[in-house]
Amino acid sequence: MKSILVVEDEVKIRKMYKKLLTEEGFKVLETSNAVDAYEILGKKKVDLVVLDIRMPEIEGNVLYQILNLFHKKNKVLVASVYPVEVQKRLIPDAADYYDKSHGLALLLEKIKKILG
Repeated sequence: MKSILVVEDEVKIRKMYKKLLTEEGFKVLETSNAVDAYEILGKKKVDLVVLDIRMPEIEGNVLYQILNLFHKKNKVLVASVYPVEVQKRLIPDAADYYDKSHGLALLLEKIKKILG
């Protein structure tokens, strides 16, 4: 079973992602902030990180830089309200990018593509 870490500060969105992904057969870990995400990645095997950019305290692009240094094996799907072109500028080289306004079907499609 593939595992996904959802890093999203908005509770409604995080719960919606968890419900969708759990129903699709993924193991879902979740957190609302970058510090907890980093701790989880140090303890658990994660196949994909679904990462929001705008979060309190430490933003997603900073967490991505840290992941690139210490957890390069983790694939990252950026999921943000920012348009995809802005996401690519803020977090280059992620596995893929998702504009939250484009619906959950596209998110699921992108996740399945990344995880094979």
